[in-house]
Amino acid sequence: MGSGAVPRVRSWVIWIMVVVPVAALLLSGVYFATTLPGCVACHDESTFVEQTQSATHSTVACVDCHVSTAVAARVSFGYRQAFHMVLPIVSGDGRGWAAVPDSRCLKCHEMIGEAVVQAKGIRVDHSVCAVGASCTDCHSSVAHGVSSEWVRVYDMDTCLECHSPQESAQCDLCHDGRGPAERITSGVFAITHGPQWEKTHGMGNSLTCSACHTAASCDKCHGPGLPHAAKFVEKHSAIASSPGAKCFTCHEQAMCDDCHGLDMPHPRTFTRGHSDAAEANRDLCNRCHAASDCTTCHEKHVHPGGAIGSASSYSAGKGGAS
Repeated sequence: MGSGAVPRVRSWVIWIMVVVPVAALLLSGVYFATTLPGCVACHDESTFVEQTQSATHSTVACVDCHVSTAVAARVSFGYRQAFHMVLPIVSGDGRGWAAVPDSRCLKCHEMIGEAVVQAKGIRVDHSVCAVGASCTDCHSSVAHGVSSEWVRVYDMDTCLECHSPQESAQCDLCHDGRGPAERITSGVFAITHGPQWEKTHGMGNSLTCSACHTAASCDKCHGPGLPHAAKFVEKHSAIASSPGAKCFTCHEQAMCDDCHGLDMPHPRTFTRGHSDAAEANRDLCNRCHAASDCTTCHEKHVHPGGAIGSASSYSAGKGGAS
């Protein structure tokens, strides 16, 4: 064997011992990623499988949403799937693959932001409505239905965060081809406006009611003052004492008493002993009453004799008589 042949043999030996095994490992990773039973080998709960098979993305492969299309990422996933999920050799819980970034959604829905989308009787302009949001904020159930750990779907409350009542009152602005009863099929509104709405409507966000309802709509059942506006507590006494008030439909007497520290509203007999209550805790009275509330009444009621007049005029009259 010539002197030049030895280096060539050595190179081939190095190639066979180093490069070929590495290439084989890479190929095996790809093989595992594409031929093993896959995610369902572990995610085999009946509810999860049923929801996944019936979801709108049932024909989409798991890796298309959960793993990057980059070769390195697919190979890494293949090894993790083989040597962590199937053969527990390496550690890690794989939480990094649970999230679905927007970039993977846009691989198929790349034109979503360029036109108004109309689907299932709803029109949505994603170029406006999706600003600052992720796809999964509204579409978390498209792959696994309600078996997702945290189901997030679009609903009227979400829309009304931006749409003013004047706009949202025009139902056909966003809704198309369905009657009011057919439009609300998911989310909070499906509960608050469903068959049991009289019992469940208070579970929603009362600040969005004004989009379709006036205060008079609430007054029929609840009396005046609903929905409670910001700083309602500052004027609730006037509303609570107004004709037609029905505070105790929702609130217990103890709610008033615990906050005020006295029987509220004051019973008719309260005036007789109110001086004792005021003496015991003046600060408590001052929560609702100003000093003028006392002087307006007490300066006019002059002792003795029960005459009605100002204290100053009585004093002046008394001084003149003496």
